[in-house]
Amino acid sequence: MFFAQKIYYNNKPLILTNDRQSYIREHSIAEGYLAFTGAFPRNYRLAFENLSKLTTLGAIIEDISEKALQDELYAMYEPVDAGGGVVLNENGQVLMIFRRGKWDLPKGKRDDDEEISYCALREVSEETGLQKLTLGEKICDTYHVYSQNRQNLLKCTAWYKMTGTSKEKLVPQKEENILEAKWIEESELAPIVFKSYEAIREVLREAGVRW
Repeated sequence: MFFAQKIYYNNKPLILTNDRQSYIREHSIAEGYLAFTGAFPRNYRLAFENLSKLTTLGAIIEDISEKALQDELYAMYEPVDAGGGVVLNENGQVLMIFRRGKWDLPKGKRDDDEEISYCALREVSEETGLQKLTLGEKICDTYHVYSQNRQNLLKCTAWYKMTGTSKEKLVPQKEENILEAKWIEESELAPIVFKSYEAIREVLREAGVRW
């Protein structure tokens, strides 16, 4: 069975797959990615090193074993679960937040023993001040790796569609470095999305939001 997992590092994709050519046929841009064969620690280190360079578009590690690919990833990076949402209001506007110089979608880490869908609702509410949220269908999962307090972490974020209302006051969560929370018309999204992360653009596309 075909397997492919995308992990973002430095806003660039690392693809883990058991069939590189099949992935390239579906995503032609991957023809220009650096390619490595085998789920070996050295290949992961080289892939991440190259993803730090400006000239690298992306990287692919191919191995016949899906389990080997994921086991090596989890050996290097501790998994962290998170939840977030693409929130639309009654006017079809999309809720975005501005944090650390980028436009983003509200999201956050799951508490112990917390259902991931509840985590998504809670985090969106905490980061934006919205209380009247309705949970919709799941959109997708995104993955990215980063370092924090000398720990190497792999964050898996589960994204859900949500609905809210513009009648509620937006209150950005200052403790999470959120400077602004804003409802944005789809027709005005293009410059906003340009100042976002590739993973966020992917989530918006998967949610059916166009710009």
